[in-house]
Amino acid sequence: MNKIKIFKRNITGKKSNKWLRINGKIPAIIYGNKKKEISIFIKNKDLLNINNNLLSNKYHILQLIDEKNKLIRVKISDIQYHPYQLTKIYHIDFLRL
Repeated sequence: MNKIKIFKRNITGKKSNKWLRINGKIPAIIYGNKKKEISIFIKNKDLLNINNNLLSNKYHILQLIDEKNKLIRVKISDIQYHPYQLTKIYHIDFLRL
C-alpha cells in the first residue's frame, strides 16, 4: 500500500492554491465517511514516487500520513489536471474509507 505525506492547510482559495502550485505543492481535500472535510497539500515530489497507473486507478487504496503520523486510508475520487500541461496535477480529491 502506498503512503503519502500530507500537510494541513489553513488558508484556501484561488490565491493560496496558486501559491502552493508555484512552490511545488498540490492542493487536495479529504472528505467522506461522515467526517469533516480536511484541506491539505501534498509535495509534488512525493507523488512522483507513485506509479501513474495507481493514481488513475480509483479503486486503489492509499494511506496518507499527516504531521502527527496519523494514518488516513483513502481512495482517489477525482484528479484535476492543468488544461494545457496534461501531466501537471492541479488538485486531488480523496474519499476517506
